[in-house]
Amino acid sequence: MNYLKDRDVLLVTIHQKEKVIKPLLEDAFGCNVHVSPLDTDQFGTFTREISRKQSQFDTARKKATRGLELTNHHVGVASEGTFGFHPLAPIPWNTELVLLQDDELELELHGYYEGLDTNFSHTIVQDYPSALQFVNKVGFPDHHVILRSDDEHSSIMLKDITSESLLKEAFTYCFNKSTNRQVFIETDMRAYANPTRMKNIESATRQLIEQANSLCPSCGTPGFRIVRKVPGQLCEQCHTPTKQIMQHVYACSTCKYQQTEYLGDLYTSPRYCDVCNP
Repeated sequence: MNYLKDRDVLLVTIHQKEKVIKPLLEDAFGCNVHVSPLDTDQFGTFTREISRKQSQFDTARKKATRGLELTNHHVGVASEGTFGFHPLAPIPWNTELVLLQDDELELELHGYYEGLDTNFSHTIVQDYPSALQFVNKVGFPDHHVILRSDDEHSSIMLKDITSESLLKEAFTYCFNKSTNRQVFIETDMRAYANPTRMKNIESATRQLIEQANSLCPSCGTPGFRIVRKVPGQLCEQCHTPTKQIMQHVYACSTCKYQQTEYLGDLYTSPRYCDVCNP
């Protein structure tokens, strides 16, 4: 079943995400993807001029909903990313969500990427050689950077820094405007300015396609997906239940049908056991 074949799909973005999302959706579904002119910066910016008021999920949904309200389309796609640090370790972490909203079928589908493949970083420098050293570590100039005077809260900001000549000009300007004789420099996480992030959006889009192609065995609705991961594999040494995943529970959001998939081995290595390896 290809329920999107020949249908019009509205992609809500102003940061060139259509470069990866549009060809993937059109190749997978035979649909026609149109890019919305809606200014999505109103929902929050990575450059902090506008703070994001809602969660990642709610923001992506709001983008899709607002885009559809302004057009005669019935299927909308929006993307939202977050950057921070892994909850268990001080390493940069990127989560990307690509959401599809189908108003005709009252259906919502999601694709995710979550991982440490990101150049998300920042630093404060007092001289140009230090700025140059930082940008060389984060993939500049393919990955753009942003400069501010003093710190991350400064209103004196220069972005779209895409060459060493622009970097030097921006550093000189921000340094001369600084009260503390320092410059805050950070990676630009906007999609068009960050190829690594764009690749992660592509991964999330591929997962969205997988979810759309996963049909409910009961009613045939797209989006039959994992809603719960159940731990409980037994330690092969002492037979104590571990936190290792033993089964996936799939569910349909339309008819509520559920199905359990066992992941193979009942037993797992003692290294995952809280008794044998506390």
